Amino acid sequence: MAMGVLRAGFFAAACCASALSAPAAAGQAFVAVYPQSFEGGWKLDCQFMDVMGSPCLLAHGMGRPVPDSRAVVELPAAGRWRVAVRAKNWLPEGCGYPASAPDYPGSFRVLVDGRALATTFGRGPKRWSWEDGGEVDCASRRVTVALRDEDGFDGRCAGVVFYRGAFPLAPDAALDVRGEAVADRSSYDLVVVGGGVPGCCAAVAAARADIRVALVQDRPVLGGNSSSEIRVWSAGERRHPIVKEMRSLFMNRDADNAVSDETRLAKLQREANVSLFLSHRVFAAERDGARIRAAKAVDLARNRVVAFEGRYFADATGDGWLGFYAGADYRHGREAKYEYGESFAPDAADGGTLGASIMWKSSEANVDVPFAAPWAEPYACGKAVVNGEWNWEYGLDRDVIAEGEQVRDRLLLAIYGAFSNAKREKANSRRVLTTLPFLLGKRESRRLMGDWIYKQQDVENLVQFEDAVATGSWSIDLHYVIDPKVPFLTRCVQPHYGRYWIPYRSIYSRNVENLFLVGRCFSCTHVGLGGPRVINTLSQLGVAAGIAAAMCCERGETPRQLYANGRVRELQRRIGGDWPGNPDPAMRDWAVVDDEDPGVSFVGEWRHGFECNGGQVGNRASSIPSKSAAGARAEYPLPVARAGRYRLYGNTPWFWSVERSGIGEVGVEVVSGACTNSFVWNQAAGNGDWVDLGEFSLQPGAQLLVLPEKSSAERVYADGFAVVPAR
Repeated sequence: MAMGVLRAGFFAAACCASALSAPAAAGQAFVAVYPQSFEGGWKLDCQFMDVMGSPCLLAHGMGRPVPDSRAVVELPAAGRWRVAVRAKNWLPEGCGYPASAPDYPGSFRVLVDGRALATTFGRGPKRWSWEDGGEVDCASRRVTVALRDEDGFDGRCAGVVFYRGAFPLAPDAALDVRGEAVADRSSYDLVVVGGGVPGCCAAVAAARADIRVALVQDRPVLGGNSSSEIRVWSAGERRHPIVKEMRSLFMNRDADNAVSDETRLAKLQREANVSLFLSHRVFAAERDGARIRAAKAVDLARNRVVAFEGRYFADATGDGWLGFYAGADYRHGREAKYEYGESFAPDAADGGTLGASIMWKSSEANVDVPFAAPWAEPYACGKAVVNGEWNWEYGLDRDVIAEGEQVRDRLLLAIYGAFSNAKREKANSRRVLTTLPFLLGKRESRRLMGDWIYKQQDVENLVQFEDAVATGSWSIDLHYVIDPKVPFLTRCVQPHYGRYWIPYRSIYSRNVENLFLVGRCFSCTHVGLGGPRVINTLSQLGVAAGIAAAMCCERGETPRQLYANGRVRELQRRIGGDWPGNPDPAMRDWAVVDDEDPGVSFVGEWRHGFECNGGQVGNRASSIPSKSAAGARAEYPLPVARAGRYRLYGNTPWFWSVERSGIGEVGVEVVSGACTNSFVWNQAAGNGDWVDLGEFSLQPGAQLLVLPEKSSAERVYADGFAVVPAR
């Protein structure tokens, strides 16, 4: 964001009237310095602005003071001005740590032309409020305002004001630009709100179907939970080529996810039909009857309101913000067991959800590095650790939208405290916090309702919906607090069932006629969300919504009408692949034999199990460790109807880590009549996709043998094979 010059005016022109409790007196001078006007080391945090009224700046240095952030302000006149700062003391009520302590966290100063105001901010009220900074003499109209962090422990500022006369704002009023007139309007066929991987997939799929798309994202990077800002790996079934393009390339907490950010951004920038709007936060929907006419957003880089008009919209915000603003039906919390007959649901409905996580890690420096957060240690509940994974999770019994800042801050307290405890040990003297997102990695909040509400039984029974548009293999993955005395650590319960199908009727709103539901806010119950909520599966919903939007544009249909008019089979064909009752015509002459099929036999201690990340043929795959491979084999009767030349293809599930999965080279024999062809198949290459194993002369009765004892790998897989007439 470029540092801008803020020009002053009288109060009514300088600040949004919606932020006020009463009008200011005519001619009263007042200059607002919005948080989005600063540049420097502080992070612009807009994840809670729908609750607190504006973004804020966060000094997130992980215990190391961050560089100053500055803004240049032009006042109506030089001379004496009074300054107020919107700040917050973020330690919780009752923490007991004295605000006068020199190491009180979140403390910061405000400098005007290099001179610090008398007040140290961040030590006052424990809510967002305006704190008096005293008077300052300005030698000229143009002054530079700087925020100076004192400790790197998440000091926060939501704006600065210069004023003369009585303070014109209510104590908790925000510098809120959202009530201002729309400065710019643009029109598109599809407006996708939310630039996580599902939203990116929706935008790319629609653009490649030749419609004009706006992709609106509130962060400066794309990827959402999968971006380098949060660093959740892209789990689940990939299936579609666009998902494979957009997904993250690395695992949880990996700093190399920045590479995925750059790759994803470059791909979107090269899509001719996509207009990309980063750092734009949607805050309202203009409606025309039961349809959305436009989504209104704050352009955070220019501090103005813009509107995106569209024929169709896709809510990919995760929290369902666009649907919420448009009046879409939604649910929040857990349904009662009786409502849908879900055995995993609680007896009584409640507000519980899956929690939000902050995954973090530290690294070893080459010198001792001090770190102390005694004020946070009581919140670590005795934990002393130097890394934290997905199970550092909080908010299962909180409203992660209304109380999101408190949820985030409770996790930060636990992390700082646990790391501070660990740093007391000599072995950790060189440890430095290196990864600690300030953005929450959310799993669940609002779920927008469609014509089908996806539920537990749809996964358990592997229901083959005739309007299926996505598949998943991840378990019904529900989380629970392990010990109420340690409320930030969770466990998961993960029953697996195989490959399940998600219907088109779950990805459009039942009461907003032109709204698609993309990502974790799709139409489902709390339990029903447990499996499909992983990034790759949700991204398939994005692909389906993008292509469906293009089809709706062709005939002027609503998303519901596309289904009612019997066009889902066409949608499935445009998506590609096999669907229930709608096989892939590209594989018409493929004869596939799977490890679950009659006639396939196994000798040895093979494990037959479900694969949570998909890529397998059918619902399961079979594997065996090489150390148990003596005499073991898998025998596949090849489906050959008449003698001839055929190509053979092999498939294994997809593995996020070749090294950890232990796969590698394995011996394979193809026996046809008196002829045996032996070769080595490297299962680490192309796993999760069909791999060409070569061309062979085959006759009826031919067999394929997988021979684990002829393997250099730690583990050998036997899944599916295909016989295809040679061309």
